[in-house]
Amino acid sequence: MKLTTLPPGLGSLTSLRQLHVANNKLTSLPNEIGFLTRLEVLKADNNRITTIPACIGECGSLVEALHFSNNGLKSLPCTLFKHRLQLATLDLHNTEITMDLLREFEGWEDFDERRRSKHQKQVDFRVNSAAFDEGADKN
Repeated sequence: MKLTTLPPGLGSLTSLRQLHVANNKLTSLPNEIGFLTRLEVLKADNNRITTIPACIGECGSLVEALHFSNNGLKSLPCTLFKHRLQLATLDLHNTEITMDLLREFEGWEDFDERRRSKHQKQVDFRVNSAAFDEGADKN
């Protein structure tokens, strides 16, 4: 059985560090997700989510990774990168979000620097830089 909604008490799990809700039938995330102030990783791949709630920006600065590939995402909150001091992984493959759109967001440059620094350590000897995956579809 696949989830279509998340439980209303989700916001009370203030010590939650990882939330894995991939491979379900979610169409949205509840605003209560903003109360997860210790959240580090959110995996919501392979759902039917069309927007990320603006309250994701209230999760605190600990968020390191957001995974939303294979969703119907059409937009992102304008505060996505603002105050996201730890965010280094953003997976938006197979959504309508493009790299051009991401580059327009406030805080993109800082995020991109963190992302490149983190992944450079991992890819230096494995693949050439032309093969590096940017995290969103280019077109």
